[in-house]
Amino acid sequence: MILLGVLMAMTMETKPDLNAWGRETLETIRRDFYMPERHLYGDSIVPGKHPQQVAFNWGCGVMLSALVAGSRSDSKYESWLREFADATHSYWNTAPPVPGYDVLPAPKPVDRYYDDNQWMVMALAETYDRLHDRKYLGWAEDALHFVLSGKDDQLGGGIFWKETEKRSKNTCSNAPAASACLAVYRHTHDKKLLDEAIELYGWTRQHLMDPSDHLMWDSIGLNGHIDRTKWSYNTALMVRTAANLYALTKLPSYRQDAMEMARSSRQHWLRDGRLHDEGRFAHLLLESWIICRRAIPETDISDYDLTQPLALIHSQARSQAGLYHHRWDAPAPAPDQKVELIDQASFARACFEVAEATGK
Repeated sequence: MILLGVLMAMTMETKPDLNAWGRETLETIRRDFYMPERHLYGDSIVPGKHPQQVAFNWGCGVMLSALVAGSRSDSKYESWLREFADATHSYWNTAPPVPGYDVLPAPKPVDRYYDDNQWMVMALAETYDRLHDRKYLGWAEDALHFVLSGKDDQLGGGIFWKETEKRSKNTCSNAPAASACLAVYRHTHDKKLLDEAIELYGWTRQHLMDPSDHLMWDSIGLNGHIDRTKWSYNTALMVRTAANLYALTKLPSYRQDAMEMARSSRQHWLRDGRLHDEGRFAHLLLESWIICRRAIPETDISDYDLTQPLALIHSQARSQAGLYHHRWDAPAPAPDQKVELIDQASFARACFEVAEATGK
């Protein structure tokens, strides 16, 4: 009887209810991270204690995308989405030369990152999809204007990482910029944005793709030095952009790129059913594989590849308080260990996106 119970438990865990896991994570975030006086969420907590500071803008972008995805699963979250989308506009810093989202709410000295704004562009475009309020698309367009102001001719093009420290051009500030252009292009059909996406994708591929495995390096300095660190989200955003460009142009080169990067990223980061990276990066890899499969059905990514990492995290890396470690190949956080909003939101977003893609 004991053995039968164990086997039944294992069988239940192999049939994930991803939408339920996403919803429970959003509820946990609301319980532990929500700051009602500002309608924002805290950056980090020690379980049982209130957050001391609102989230940095990167975390806001991920949380906004999680609420968008959650609202597709349950309309209850539409009110949470609207409230938070409006509250994040407090991060908008109007200081010249070009206004953009700051790392923390204004008023404050300028500290703006181009990649932070790219995540906001994509999340706000999705918010517009859900709520049908034109102001969110307008905010996305405004943030994209800031993003594109970070481009110049040094190194032949590309966008810097940080406005006030223009020392490197990173995959994380160019691949998502291309995807952000396409997110707005889908609504406006402004050909200039399609051209920008094509240019940024081509520049990033030329300067930062490892020709040996088609994975993306981290950055290139103005002196030409390449940081060859590989994070899953850098390749993920290139997979996403290539797949979407193939869907729009039908050029076989984009199809080949997307399939090669998807295959290589699966081999590099997915081992023994686990994604070996931080959740804030890895959830974007899962999403890129989904986008690639939709555009190119013969992509070698299975439902199991998408669901198994989340099943293992939920069964083995979730604390008793319902909180997750920052790495997807690590055990559950200790009861007194600090945890961050961005990592909880990343898991929720992944659950909803994979549930929609696989019907789980």
